[in-house]
Amino acid sequence: MNLLLVMARRQGNYMNRPVFGFFTLLLLASNIWAQGAVRRRDVSRTGVVADDMSFDSTDIFRPRLESPTAPASVTPIPVSQLRIPSKALKEFERATKAFRSGEIKASAEHLQKALQIYPDFIDAHNALGLRYTQIGEYQKAVAEHEIALSLNPRNAQTHQDLAFALLLLNRYQEAEAEARDSLDIDPQPAAPRYFLARALIGQGRVTPEVIQMLHQSEDAFPNASLVLAQIHFEQGRTEEVIAALRHYLQATPDPENKQKAECWVARLRQQPVPAGCSSGLTRPSIR
Repeated sequence: MNLLLVMARRQGNYMNRPVFGFFTLLLLASNIWAQGAVRRRDVSRTGVVADDMSFDSTDIFRPRLESPTAPASVTPIPVSQLRIPSKALKEFERATKAFRSGEIKASAEHLQKALQIYPDFIDAHNALGLRYTQIGEYQKAVAEHEIALSLNPRNAQTHQDLAFALLLLNRYQEAEAEARDSLDIDPQPAAPRYFLARALIGQGRVTPEVIQMLHQSEDAFPNASLVLAQIHFEQGRTEEVIAALRHYLQATPDPENKQKAECWVARLRQQPVPAGCSSGLTRPSIR
């Protein structure tokens, strides 16, 4: 998948310090049934010839950015985090500033310096894990999040971030476990619900729970609607496909995906297709 995750808007649940307003991750291109483009023809169930089932948007795991809100629950701050040296905090602040300026590698370097000063700096481990994810070093990202969890196992955000990194590595069973741990600690956020659904799909388990998790996360993650549309299409449930696509179109979709979704709806409704639609069915991209 052009993956995972995303990236999600975060704020203030680490030591009441500005951590990161949002992060945008590029994920490897994926289809919910197989790696790469999947080509099928399906006329009997929907009356639509699906010549090209590939997806090509770069929008993946990226929730709509909204105004900051307080986290549903706040994880208690370990005592060790109250003893963080000022020099380490300074490096963390520099990392935050570099990140906001788009200097991802520089941000990672400042975080590494902060951890050299204070190796038990939980926030720095988490943030460094996200930076590694952004630059494609997913194994290192997993390692940083695991260190953070060894220092504070009850941090829902860290379980969520680890689930994200594991998804990038196609380690679906482990990603499922981390997403469930995140939801056990804090059942409110949409991200672990979406990650859980994608982890189950990655294991070939398109269960009622997957449908529920996608519905519960599609307002924050518009691509969840595309995943739902694809699942319903495979099941021959035309009206559900249309409903999912319309939900997606009510969001702020990628322009190319928007056109593809509109073309798909028109063909399913057997209506005149908008100008610019291809002769076959090219579906929007699921990342």
